[in-house]
Amino acid sequence: MARRASKEPTFFKIIKSGFNTDDLRIPPKFRRHMMNELSERATLELKGSSKCSWTVQVSEIEGDIYFKNGWQEFIRDNSLGDFEFLVFRYERAMHFSIEIFDKTACMRENFLENSTVANAAKRPRGRPRKCKHSAAGKNIPSCQSTELKEIKEEEEEEDATMPNSKVPSFTSIIGPRRYNVTVPTDFSRKHLPQGYYYIVLKNSEGRNWNVKVVPSTMTVKLSAGWAKFKRANRINFRDTCRFELVERNTMMVHIIPQ
Repeated sequence: MARRASKEPTFFKIIKSGFNTDDLRIPPKFRRHMMNELSERATLELKGSSKCSWTVQVSEIEGDIYFKNGWQEFIRDNSLGDFEFLVFRYERAMHFSIEIFDKTACMRENFLENSTVANAAKRPRGRPRKCKHSAAGKNIPSCQSTELKEIKEEEEEEDATMPNSKVPSFTSIIGPRRYNVTVPTDFSRKHLPQGYYYIVLKNSEGRNWNVKVVPSTMTVKLSAGWAKFKRANRINFRDTCRFELVERNTMMVHIIPQ
């Protein structure tokens, strides 16, 4: 049976090497969900935890909405590193609930509930990009327009709204010669049947492909049929795929280009 879609609008962000830590641009299409409640500040809270929250300044720059002051602290306190995946769910009144998926493609346990921020172990991060300041933005200083253009082009293909972020899901970074996809062990144990069988992969256009699920001693892989899906959807080296288990034997695949 299909799961009911989340009512709260969502978007996601992938942390990549060399990512800009100074701010976060809200996807332009997402702005309509905030228009009637837009204010100078927003609250970010880790999903399932009322103890961990951050206040960030909200700035409008050349028609785009950014998280600015306070965003750096969120990155630092949560030790966000390369290829981690953040899902933002808009709850109400500039309040966002955030899920963090780590490099294993599974949702991270509440990092701050088990330790203090001051003693939290830091993982390596990409080198922050330094921006020059001007008075172009509302509320707080902003990057110059040339820097903003660079950031926009870098992030344009990452920004998307997600129809459902409550279904079980994992992400995979595509390797150079991969004819299969490894499913995270935790995910397969919790959500997939045992043994050999076929699963349906759906793309954003609603087209279907049958792909064989092959278990081994240590892992589970999407094997026969994956190469055809990859070719048909023009998936390339270092592209990111998010797999959502929308039904028992059906996955919706969201493709985020490199």
